[in-house]
Amino acid sequence: MTFWILWKESLRYIFRSRLPLLLLVFSFFLHYVGVSAFKESNWYSNGIISVMGPREGMFVSIYLTLFMGVFLAAIYGVWMVPYFHQGERSLMTFVLPVSKWWYPLVYSLSFLLLILLEYFILFGTFTWVFGKSALLQPRFSWGAVTACLCLVFLVVHFLLYFFSAFSLLLGHMTTLFLAAGSFIALQVAGALFRLGLDHKAYQVYRWMPPLGELIFSLKNTFSQGIIPYSQFVSWTLWTVIGILFFRWLIRHPR
Repeated sequence: MTFWILWKESLRYIFRSRLPLLLLVFSFFLHYVGVSAFKESNWYSNGIISVMGPREGMFVSIYLTLFMGVFLAAIYGVWMVPYFHQGERSLMTFVLPVSKWWYPLVYSLSFLLLILLEYFILFGTFTWVFGKSALLQPRFSWGAVTACLCLVFLVVHFLLYFFSAFSLLLGHMTTLFLAAGSFIALQVAGALFRLGLDHKAYQVYRWMPPLGELIFSLKNTFSQGIIPYSQFVSWTLWTVIGILFFRWLIRHPR
């Protein structure tokens, strides 16, 4: 009973903030414009004109979904999750006889609904641009697409708790700038180390969340159908660490 009350309050706060409506409008616009523009473009390579089809369109849609997932994790994690654990409202969190483990579960399920809405928009705009028949073409593996979307969810799920925990520790704006800087730095580092750059910093990079490998993993999974099991294991472990760290932080009011 306690779980359902907490989840109801969480969903009420999400809908009251108009986040689903913001996601629906912004994500639809981003996907529709991005995929439509990509469909109309042609690529020239060695004098050969390549027309962008449904396979390439789905690949672009997955990257746009990753961007929207990070955007959602930032909004929900930096500003909305800490709302129940800071200020005067936090007293209710720590006075009521509620297990602190319910909170990560509630936030994860609420966030899952938002991500599923984003996936619905992905397939809706893809079908609108390329037609229903494009979904039945055997040019791309649905197993690979599913693996990519599952990996995206794991990544943004970890980022949700990363944003939430550091927002409780450092504040909203500091967390936002720290997260943006870290995301860019890890992406650049991943690209540099893939080029064979041997540096002592690689030993530190190995112990960081594998954000720098994410783009390459999605590309290999989609194009070659290679399931990145090591990435799934790594991101699952990082998500568990994020949840445990967040649970540790909400032991006392802030």
